[in-house]
Amino acid sequence: MFRRLSALLQSGVSRILTGTLIGQGTLLAVSPLLTRLYDVSDFGALAAFTALATVAGGIVSLSWERAIVIPRAELSARALAILTLGSTAVMSALLAVLMWFGGPWLDTLLQTAGIFSAYWWLLPLTTMAMGTYSALSSTLVRDAAYGRLAVRNGIQGTSQALSSVVLGLLAVGPLGLLSSILVGRVASSVGMAGTRGERREWPSPLRVRVVARRYRRFPLVVTWSRVLNILGLQLPPLIVIAMYGSIEAGLYALTIRVLATPIGMVVDAVSQYFEGTFATRRRERAGRLSALLLRISTRLLAVAVVPAIVVAVFGPVLFGFVFGAEWAVAGQYAQITVLFYLAQFVVAPISRALLVLERQYLQLAWDVSRTVLICAAVLLPGLWGFGLEAALIVLTIVQVAMYAALFLLCLFASRRAEAEWA
Repeated sequence: MFRRLSALLQSGVSRILTGTLIGQGTLLAVSPLLTRLYDVSDFGALAAFTALATVAGGIVSLSWERAIVIPRAELSARALAILTLGSTAVMSALLAVLMWFGGPWLDTLLQTAGIFSAYWWLLPLTTMAMGTYSALSSTLVRDAAYGRLAVRNGIQGTSQALSSVVLGLLAVGPLGLLSSILVGRVASSVGMAGTRGERREWPSPLRVRVVARRYRRFPLVVTWSRVLNILGLQLPPLIVIAMYGSIEAGLYALTIRVLATPIGMVVDAVSQYFEGTFATRRRERAGRLSALLLRISTRLLAVAVVPAIVVAVFGPVLFGFVFGAEWAVAGQYAQITVLFYLAQFVVAPISRALLVLERQYLQLAWDVSRTVLICAAVLLPGLWGFGLEAALIVLTIVQVAMYAALFLLCLFASRRAEAEWA
């Protein structure tokens, strides 16, 4: 395992991971303190807000930024960045109007005790920050600016953790947790923009229109695929809130926070390294795409097996010891879902291959299938009278199967691209 980890780190991954370990490690380290500054219902509100912010954040940019790594011409890449920022501004403004009128309806639907009515303005501000963050991040991935990406990751996590703790000490209620997402994105975007350095030429309006036509499948197809992909991850917490109440949702939210944070540390770093390297090989038609995909995924699997076994065996004991006895149930949920997170850890970084290869319809088909199956996996057990644990077991089985299918799709698409070059 350690040889695999060493090999993985002997690349741009190590720079990105260093910043991620600082940022997300800080966020994980303050989790025991946050469970004492906020109550379970606050974490339930965070789960609902995070799910909606992630879904809306995937829509507002219209996925233009996902194409930034593809063009050979730098001016075309910058045109895509302009399209990303413009779409983000317009869509976030529309979202503000929707939240002004729809906040009370969301509170009724999700049982969030007035959160969206009181803080209706927070969601559009957060999505605006997320769209800007995505445009800057994709540009740095294209440039293989791994040091700058490390700065971004460090700033994002530490600022988010600091904001949550300070506002928690000030006893502002759930706003302390909800606003931390916005704070993290704004601070990291400022950090990325502040490290850009040299002045660059920007494309003309005509070139922006030409680029928009060339990559129109990204807003027309990838946006919907991306939304479905996000829903596949974010719908379970929302359905849990609606079906099982805020207490169970809060426990499940802690499970997600603890498992997703360390996984995100590595997945974020490897995803950006893989996307940049994979896109460069495609633009230059140099090197085997499938070999890169297999090397990254097998090394990730070797790294994650032992930690997954530890969680599967000792989950309730670890959660009870670290967070307090009342949170031990969250450890039981972790035992159930750890296999799903293992599959996500291995496959998620290399899944970007489909978009880099412009196989948008394959990605869309997978996202539609997974979203439908995940909704059924969480919803049907509750309707049939089973508890949350049963729903999480079904959810884990579905997620593992779908990630296995996604891995095969990426491998198929990579080998087909190699055959076309020959």
